[in-house]
Amino acid sequence: MSAGPNTGDRPLISVITVTRNLIEAGRKAAVQETLRCVQSQTFRRMEHVIWDGESTDGTQGLLEDVILDIASTADHIPIRYFCGPDKSLFDAMNKAVDLSAGEYVLFLNSDDLLPGPDCLQQVVNLIGERRPDFIYGETVFVEEDGRKRHARRLTLKSILQRMPFGHNAMLVRAEVFRKLEGHDLQFRSVADYDMILRMIQAGYRSLRVQVPLSVFRKGGVSADTVAAGAEMARCWEKNYARYCDMSAYSHDERVEWYGKGQLPVRLSLAILRQSLTQPLIARAAIYSLSKTLRRSLQPWRKF
Repeated sequence: MSAGPNTGDRPLISVITVTRNLIEAGRKAAVQETLRCVQSQTFRRMEHVIWDGESTDGTQGLLEDVILDIASTADHIPIRYFCGPDKSLFDAMNKAVDLSAGEYVLFLNSDDLLPGPDCLQQVVNLIGERRPDFIYGETVFVEEDGRKRHARRLTLKSILQRMPFGHNAMLVRAEVFRKLEGHDLQFRSVADYDMILRMIQAGYRSLRVQVPLSVFRKGGVSADTVAAGAEMARCWEKNYARYCDMSAYSHDERVEWYGKGQLPVRLSLAILRQSLTQPLIARAAIYSLSKTLRRSLQPWRKF
C-alpha cells in the first residue's frame, strides 16, 4: 500500500465508504442517509472518502448529485470521491485508505449509519493526547424487522475465537493499516477479523470507548455463515501457525471450531506458551482455554 497523500491541514479522521451498484441492490435511499449522517457530525476536522467500484446502474450519477448538493451547503465536511476498478469490498477499502488523508480511518458501510451527531466528538474527547493505534466502541445492530440490539459487552479476550467488536465501530491509525498492508484479499468475508487479529498479535495499542460508533443493518457479505466458517478456518491456519503446527488440524476440524465458538485445549495451550511476552494474546489464550474447559463440564451441550 502507498503512504497516502500529504496534506498540510490534515484531518484527524477519514470516514471511508465504498459502493457498487447500490441502486440495483435497493440501497438508493440508504446511501443518501449514510452520506448525510456524516455531514451531521459536530466534529468537523474530518473528511469523507467515497470509493465506487465502477457502478453500472446509475450509482455514480446518484453519488455525484448528492455530493454536489452537500458541497453547496456552508461548512460541509469535505467529500473526496473516487471511482475505479476493484477486486472486492475489502480491496475497495484498501484503495480508499490509500487515498485518504486522515490520521485515523473509520469504515462506514454504504447502508449503515453513525449513531448520533456527537459520537465522533465523544471519541476524540476520550482519545485526548494518548493517540492509541486503534479505538473500538459499541455497535447498534438493526435486524431486518427493525428491532435494535445494542452490543455493549466488548472484550479483546475473545479475539482468538471470534470478532471481538464491530469492524465499523473501530478507528484505526492509517499508518498502522498501511504497515499491515491493509486487508488480506484472500478473504472475502473475514478480512476484517484477520486485520484486527493481526493488529493485536503485532502488539498495537488499543483504547476501548463506551460510545456507540456504528449502526449496522444486518445482512450483507458476512451474513453467509457457511462461507464465513470456511474462511475463518483458513484465517486461523494462517495466523496460528506461529504458535504450533496447524497441519495437525484438518480444514473440517477448524470449520467445526467456528460452529462451536471455541478452540481445542491443545491449541489454546500452545498459543499461551508462545505468547507470554504478548499480554493481550496470552489473556485471550487463557480465556479461550477456560471457555473450552467450562463447556466440557456442561453435559447438556452437544459438544
